[in-house]
Amino acid sequence: MQLLRSLSGYVKDPKGLSLAIGNFDGVHLGHQAVIRRMQEKARALGLKSAVMLFEPHPREFFCKDHPPARLSSLEDKCFLLEKLGVEQVLCMGFDEAFASQSPGEFVKDLLVSKLGVREVTVGSLFNFAKGGCGDIKLMQEIGAPLGLCCEAIAGVTLDGVRISSTLIRELLKKGDVQGAQRALGHPFSIGGIVEHGKALGRSLGFPTANLSLKRQVCPVSGVFAVKVQTPCGLYGGMCNAGLRPTAESSRKEPLLEASLFHFTGSLYGKGIRVYFIEKIREERRFPDLRQLTLQLRQDQDRALGILKDHPGDEGII
Repeated sequence: MQLLRSLSGYVKDPKGLSLAIGNFDGVHLGHQAVIRRMQEKARALGLKSAVMLFEPHPREFFCKDHPPARLSSLEDKCFLLEKLGVEQVLCMGFDEAFASQSPGEFVKDLLVSKLGVREVTVGSLFNFAKGGCGDIKLMQEIGAPLGLCCEAIAGVTLDGVRISSTLIRELLKKGDVQGAQRALGHPFSIGGIVEHGKALGRSLGFPTANLSLKRQVCPVSGVFAVKVQTPCGLYGGMCNAGLRPTAESSRKEPLLEASLFHFTGSLYGKGIRVYFIEKIREERRFPDLRQLTLQLRQDQDRALGILKDHPGDEGII
């Protein structure tokens, strides 16, 4: 899969693009329905399949002081989109100039002239251009004379509720990892490169692989039973997502610390992906390291019990 973070030097595909547009935060079942429909049209018309998404997330841009928790980083999105068979991802820098485009500029200048898009697929709540003034009807009106076909598909529901990134954030905030997995269509996961930490876990008998979450707001917090995909294979484990209040009382940026069961070796500088299976407890501050160690042993026993009920790699991609 090709990721383009700039249109500098972009060369239009002679066949044209079938394009899905959206934020795709989490790449949940509703997003997957949009992508499948886009791919159906790409195959039928011999077009390249592509996705357009935005960095930063538009809600982060407009709500800088209170941004939403991200379900997925750009790297996470690309990982999931590639698994779905998308050929090209166009990551558009969302800034003041991009947000100020008129509907005509977005459709005529960007989609048709610059990108060579022939088919567009979006969700039914999609809007675009300055102030979100454009909807699918306006896109169809502008695009039809230019040979651009546009379609909005209905949302996907779960237990009678429309699946959305907001719904999944709420489920994860409540610790309902299984509910989030049902809405996502895959286990919630976070990937990244293992960084050096302070080796506190190792000194307590629980060595950890640390990931800096690099998000303003993390959608999960607490201690979880997890499975961790590493270059050496898939391992069960437990992880803490949060601010490490016992060890670092002043920490402001969330950290993910994963302790892998039955793993020996070093993962520093290597890519891993942590799949969240079930929440064990909330993160909390302990009076001393001895109390923390006792709790970690209990957490480990609990995680091992949970993982016995999840012996395979069902849903892990």
